[in-house]
Amino acid sequence: MKLGKYILGLAVVLSAGLTSCDTDNIGAIYEPEAKNITFMLPETNNLTKSNNYTVPVTLSRSIIGDAYTANVVIKDAYCITASGEKLDAKDNVKLQNPQATFAAGESFATVNVEFSNMGPGTSYYCTLSLSDADLQTASELGSQIGTTNVSVTCDFDWENIGNGHYISPEWWEEEFDVPIEHAKGSNIYRMIGLFQEGYDIEFTIEGDKVYVPLQGSWVHSSYGVVSLQGWAGENDYAGPYDAATKTCTLALRHTVSAGSFGTFVDYLIMP
Repeated sequence: MKLGKYILGLAVVLSAGLTSCDTDNIGAIYEPEAKNITFMLPETNNLTKSNNYTVPVTLSRSIIGDAYTANVVIKDAYCITASGEKLDAKDNVKLQNPQATFAAGESFATVNVEFSNMGPGTSYYCTLSLSDADLQTASELGSQIGTTNVSVTCDFDWENIGNGHYISPEWWEEEFDVPIEHAKGSNIYRMIGLFQEGYDIEFTIEGDKVYVPLQGSWVHSSYGVVSLQGWAGENDYAGPYDAATKTCTLALRHTVSAGSFGTFVDYLIMP
């Protein structure tokens, strides 16, 4: 009984002592001295099948007492087509509201970037920047994001056209069926999960030629993502296409960050 009272008494004393120490060590609450107008993210990536798409971009600030209007401008806008061509896209990208208005007491505001008249298989990019005046509001902590990159890829409308038959005499030393999809309105195809689920291999048939752009194909347990690419000539050329037998000859180079496994010839018989 005495021991229990002693422990209880010690607990009370320690509690009081700790409370006193905590009170003594409490510092002043941090009060920001700069507005620090900033984008929330350094980049935003989006995927859509629509030809028109709007991306909301959020800004934040540290001092929220009064209303404030930040100004945003587009520094650059371009697109990369399905064939890899880079074009100007200033007519496709605009700010719906170049001013982000913070109401009194609000920490966040939004501007909307409108991407319009996008072509299938094309990726559109723009860089947004804060105005010079807003860039001057940065805090000494250096946490301001003054520019942000926004991208939207207009995906193809893919249709399943059946199973192809894949023959890999050297690389995998086996053959198997694989689902094939076609991008409507184009000569682009893809093999669904050819070597690993989640890694669809795109290729283009142009007349009697097949092209396979550089892309990830599967994940090696030691070396990471293994990329493949058409390696029978320039511009990702992989080999000939025989329309009579519907056969694609694919000379593919397989690489990882540490180097190349080499080039091996596979065959795909289209559906």
